[in-house]
Amino acid sequence: MSDHPEASGSGSGEAGQVHKVLLTFGCLLPLLAVPLGAGSLAAHFVIKSPTSPYHVAFSTSGRACVPKDPEDTPLRLDQDTGEVLHCGLLMDANAWGPFSADEVSRVTGLSKACAADGHLSHADRDAVERLVAEIGREHGYDKTSPTLLERLTLRLGLCALICGLVGPACLGLWEMHKESLG
Repeated sequence: MSDHPEASGSGSGEAGQVHKVLLTFGCLLPLLAVPLGAGSLAAHFVIKSPTSPYHVAFSTSGRACVPKDPEDTPLRLDQDTGEVLHCGLLMDANAWGPFSADEVSRVTGLSKACAADGHLSHADRDAVERLVAEIGREHGYDKTSPTLLERLTLRLGLCALICGLVGPACLGLWEMHKESLG
């Protein structure tokens, strides 16, 4: 104990001040993140351009596959033989995604030739993917995947919005919990 009554009270006063400063900054920083996130998402949707629906995927026969949205369904090739793989017993009308029969023939012709040694190497897969990208360019698609700037603006925007909205809610719950403890 101290001989001065102010000294014993000043410790809890300083802790209270620090607590208030932390709480203030804890609320202000996330609230500043909300406009940052909104601006980043707005920038993302301004700069975003369509990517090519022409994709190829490599798999093994018998491996389960889940068809996605028909527009996004890639052409699936066996990584050992270069043959087209189908999801299911019957081939549906959209089994090749956006590819025409002639385009499938071009891709499988290359993949089968590359797989003549029993498997598609990394270089073989790259060659097939380049052919698919060329087919996409023939249809007016220059981009096969989102750009770095598109990915960054989307991730930054989502993270900033989530942190900006969840942070003050967590601080409020923490304050309510502290008050309930007494």
